[in-house]
Amino acid sequence: MVVTACVLFGLSGTASRELIDQGISALTVTEFRMLFGFASLFAGLCVARRDLLRLPWPRLPRVTAFGLALAAVIYCYSMAIARLPLAVALVLQYSAAAWLTAADAVRQRRRPPASILVALPLTLGGVLLMVGIGGAQLSHLDPIGLVFGLATAAAYILYLVCGRGIGSAVPAGTSTLYGALVAAVAWFCVQPPWRIETSAWEPRMLVPLALIGVLGMAAPFALVLTAVRALGPTRVSMLGTFEIVATSVIAYVWLGQALTFLQCFGGLLVITGVAVCGRRSPDGDTDR
Repeated sequence: MVVTACVLFGLSGTASRELIDQGISALTVTEFRMLFGFASLFAGLCVARRDLLRLPWPRLPRVTAFGLALAAVIYCYSMAIARLPLAVALVLQYSAAAWLTAADAVRQRRRPPASILVALPLTLGGVLLMVGIGGAQLSHLDPIGLVFGLATAAAYILYLVCGRGIGSAVPAGTSTLYGALVAAVAWFCVQPPWRIETSAWEPRMLVPLALIGVLGMAAPFALVLTAVRALGPTRVSMLGTFEIVATSVIAYVWLGQALTFLQCFGGLLVITGVAVCGRRSPDGDTDR
């Protein structure tokens, strides 16, 4: 589920890049992504599973927190890449796996499973190579950008933890539906509809924006949320680094962006880490 979500994120990210190059702002793309994601989930549940439209009122605060965490991840990441090299912003985001591993070890007062200890350096090391952090001018980084980069990791952790916290009482489809609604409302408070550029409302733009909402929000976030309940946030955060590999391959095929030898080697490390992370520990436990 996580690997499939990573591929969908890669496809939607590449499509979003093309829309932005055509004059649609990143904020507008994000708003429509949340809006169409909610609309597609709502339509799908109305047809197939109307029972999932019911949200238990006692769970409303947690679902609201989940939706705000989703909105915060996207906002903080957008602010981080506006002030930092993309390499640094990505590494800060995916450092969430390391923070979750450390937190689990402290909370459970025991050594993490061997698969986690092996997969963590593989995935983070692969991310470092793939984003080319070695070429970044680390001594000239924007302090505010660094704050937003760390906030992205914190928001991502909060998103995963909130997703697991509402798991048993609220199905994944319901959580994703109302989380997307909360995130959409939050974004439209930042940029009201009347401030959106007029070109975004044209059919030639609305169609790809709708597809990004379905394939880049509704489907992958529902998959990730379901996976969190089976694997726990630590494993999912490490498996999520496969998104960089998927995005790189898609960008090569779609946009002709070639990879260096080190980036290919980094991709191999990430794939290896994903494979190791997917294994259960000898006693059959996972990091739930």
